[in-house]
Amino acid sequence: MTETHRLLIALLSIGLYLLWVAVLFFKHKKQTSYAVTGEETLVVYASQTGTAEKIARAKAAALSQQEQTSVVSMASLKLNTLSSVSKVIFVVSTYGEGEPPDAGRTFSKALKKASSNQSDYLSHLSFEVVGLGDKQYAAFCQFAVTLFDNISALGARALSPLTTLDSGKGEHLSLLGALPQDEQHPTHAFTLKNRVQLNEVKSASGEVSNHPSNHSESKASTSPGLFGLSLNVDHSNQTQELHEQWEAGDVLEVLIPQQAGEPIVSRSYTIASVPQEHDVKLVVRQLAKDNGQLGIGSGLLTRSLPLSQSVQAYIRKNTSAIIADTMCPLLLIAAGSGIAGVRAQLAKRALLENAGPVWIFFGERNPAQDDVLDKTLSPFQNSDCIFKKSVIFSRQENGGYVQQRLVEQRDEIKSFLGDTGQVYVCGHFEGMGQGVDKALRSILEEQAYNVLADEGRYHRDLY
Repeated sequence: MTETHRLLIALLSIGLYLLWVAVLFFKHKKQTSYAVTGEETLVVYASQTGTAEKIARAKAAALSQQEQTSVVSMASLKLNTLSSVSKVIFVVSTYGEGEPPDAGRTFSKALKKASSNQSDYLSHLSFEVVGLGDKQYAAFCQFAVTLFDNISALGARALSPLTTLDSGKGEHLSLLGALPQDEQHPTHAFTLKNRVQLNEVKSASGEVSNHPSNHSESKASTSPGLFGLSLNVDHSNQTQELHEQWEAGDVLEVLIPQQAGEPIVSRSYTIASVPQEHDVKLVVRQLAKDNGQLGIGSGLLTRSLPLSQSVQAYIRKNTSAIIADTMCPLLLIAAGSGIAGVRAQLAKRALLENAGPVWIFFGERNPAQDDVLDKTLSPFQNSDCIFKKSVIFSRQENGGYVQQRLVEQRDEIKSFLGDTGQVYVCGHFEGMGQGVDKALRSILEEQAYNVLADEGRYHRDLY
């Protein structure tokens, strides 16, 4: 074979390789993008926990007999996409104090900027907005209200008034019935296998207890108990189904028994375990009203549900809390019952042969009663992937809150996170969640904070 022949064969090989790469590129592009037409109804969701996505898919399924529909996340929606459709339905939750969910941050900014010009950019568009929220919060469905107003300001025509649903009262559950069978929540009977009180709590009589109570009482203890629960599903085929769906970050939706004719009510609990542990573990704070009556969810799980008895529940995907990268530095932040989410994220890494470093910040009240971190993390409390554990108690001399401890260690945190680190926060939004967010903005400064959030590396599992 001559040198010329070798050269021609080499050039031909290179050409075929480039053609193959081009085919793969355009095939991938076709799979990961969506095309919209003027006749198509776009159903857009912005969800922090996954519920709005379920509602969006249910609405699309209900419309599919009459209209061509496409379901997309607001995270992938561009404002100019709306110029190519004639009808759009938004299903959105509200996060924090009227903020969009993390997936809606970028689109919301673009829409707000455009709407300030009061143009008729979307005058061709008809739209609906469905908002999900909880009326116990002052900013009930505020992002849905803002979205409705900003879309209207650009000339779009509302097909109906703004719809708001109180998820706390289960008003959204009826919409899930329109889901295709393969997308409906699989509901199972979860049996209470074990219940342990993690902290020492003084009762009204002054006695100290760290044992579970299995009987009903009219008065709650003077200090809230923190309980660790283990539940399982009896049938092996159901257990297999759970393992296929369940990841660190997912949520157990517990259906609360109601009187006949009353609407279904559920309570959400971040799962504290991973499938390799077999049991679904929860960490539940026992909450009491001013009259001493326990909350319907925490009262059921921490007191009135007997061992070996079951509750109806289903596992709900919480995509915003799922962290796929197990090698990046991971900052885990929690207070109180939020330790449930931290335990699951830690367990996911602890069971791997190689995993990136984890730094845990945990806040509680009293070191004498509430020093529960290692007990709750067991058996992963000494895992090799743990870089550091920082614990702070609010009710001790020189104590404080996790957000204060974060600021105190700002330089080390910035170094730990680098350019690829991720942050996971679990617990109450009011107080801890707000304070941690403010601390991270201060530590990272605005540009780096926005990059962290926009790249999906800031996971807020707050309630």
